[in-house]
Amino acid sequence: MSIAPRLVGLLSLLALAPAAVFVSLGGETIAAVTFVNVLIITASLAIAFSPHEGGDHATANGA
Repeated sequence: MSIAPRLVGLLSLLALAPAAVFVSLGGETIAAVTFVNVLIITASLAIAFSPHEGGDHATANGA
């Protein structure tokens, strides 16, 4: 089974459901921090798996 890397980032949005329940039931500050952490992780995965403009990566120092 082959899963596209960008799909993995989108699947992380499923973690918003339990985080939203935790925020609504908890009402504490830590619950809101949990929700924000899920958003940060999702954004990080989206950036990591997104296509980037090419460049020559053959040299380590860019020379």
